[in-house]
Amino acid sequence: MTVARRLVVIGGGAAGMAAAVQAARHGMRVTVIDEHARLGGQYFRGRPSSEIEGSPRWFAQNARGVLVLNQSVVVDTPQQGTLTIWSQAQGGFDLAYDALVLATGAYDRPVPLPGWTLPGVFTAGGASTLAKAHGVTPGKRVLVAGAGPFLLSVADDLAAKGCAVQVVEATPFVTALRGLAVIGRDREILQQTVGFLARLTRRGVKLRYGAMVTRIEGMERVARATIQRVDSQWHPLPGTAESVEVDAVCLGFGFVPQLELAQALGCQISYRADTCEFLVHTDDALRTSLSQIYAAGEITGIGGVRVAIAEGQLAGLTAALDTSHMTSDQYAIARQPVLTRLAHLGRVAEWVRTAYRPRDGLWTLADETTMLCRCEDVSLAAAQAALAHNPATPYAVKTATRLGMGLCQGRICHPALIEWLRTQHQFTLPHKELPWRIRPPLRPVPLADWLVAPNPAVEDAERAEVL
Repeated sequence: MTVARRLVVIGGGAAGMAAAVQAARHGMRVTVIDEHARLGGQYFRGRPSSEIEGSPRWFAQNARGVLVLNQSVVVDTPQQGTLTIWSQAQGGFDLAYDALVLATGAYDRPVPLPGWTLPGVFTAGGASTLAKAHGVTPGKRVLVAGAGPFLLSVADDLAAKGCAVQVVEATPFVTALRGLAVIGRDREILQQTVGFLARLTRRGVKLRYGAMVTRIEGMERVARATIQRVDSQWHPLPGTAESVEVDAVCLGFGFVPQLELAQALGCQISYRADTCEFLVHTDDALRTSLSQIYAAGEITGIGGVRVAIAEGQLAGLTAALDTSHMTSDQYAIARQPVLTRLAHLGRVAEWVRTAYRPRDGLWTLADETTMLCRCEDVSLAAAQAALAHNPATPYAVKTATRLGMGLCQGRICHPALIEWLRTQHQFTLPHKELPWRIRPPLRPVPLADWLVAPNPAVEDAERAEVL
């Protein structure tokens, strides 16, 4: 008789929930750890009634016996097979695992430009969350700017709440037209896109293509923004600047995979220069470079909720196979429809990733006074000065300026710093690793809980809700 092995899933978004359901169905003991009060991740936030596959309600109906630790984060990886968890309800404790699925998701790509630290400047994802989950809008006259189909979703959310919205898309209109041809083979995405465009048109939302926000101005908060046309590499074109009066700006230039835990564990990380992404390296079954550790969802490449669900299913199945909860024949039968779905969905996701990827001109927007590191107040001028006496590497800039040493441990500033060094100073990225380090605690936790030795691991039932 097979002994039930414990699978710990980090992340309660679509990928994590799908992985947990698949593994539990095949007899694994599953614990899901998520930092939020409710499961669902970014996509299902504000959609409490949804019952589609991958939603929290679907999860509750299909994941009986799965244990959930909400408002909990991993703060350390003290040894192979053990995680140190901090929970808002229970404080710190160690949790052992036999297998681990990383489904930590992604966050909005930070882009430093003049005025981006003013009150009234939001990430596109943050503005969407406020509108969907809390009914709060960032302002009355809102500029949604950046690149990618997510801008349409954000504009739709805000316009539905009564905001006067303008959308500025950096990629040219011809790209959007080509995109319709690509997504035309995917009926669900086509219907969604056409729906966004129809509603935005009906509400009088203006869409401008081939332009970017290059400066945001105001005294105590946002008052206006400068929009300029850009070339194919997103360099602003001289003589095209136009000022618009707004009280909020939502910036959305795609997403950055959240890799801190994967890095701390020692998983191999790779870099895609064509999409400006660091990714967890996996094989075709979603195994990472470390035994019994798997990755699913946005940390393997930004692909959207449907790809995340399919990858979560595959990761859960592979974990069940590798811990002897499935035979090879059972695994081959179960994973085939998942692979077929991934092949179909992956084509559209890959086109979106490359078509709307950040171009080099994006990293020229900051001027000398622009803050690169908000935590430590490090400006572009300070980073430039550091390069006068040091090599053009993240470590050198960090050592000379403290950039990346603040509360976020570089989550906000490092993605932009890397691209600035790579495109403006010929920095060559190392192979198979991130060009910066992160140290425990991986997430900010109360000092008292961190100084006290973690409690011995206890029974899951004492710490989690049984679904």
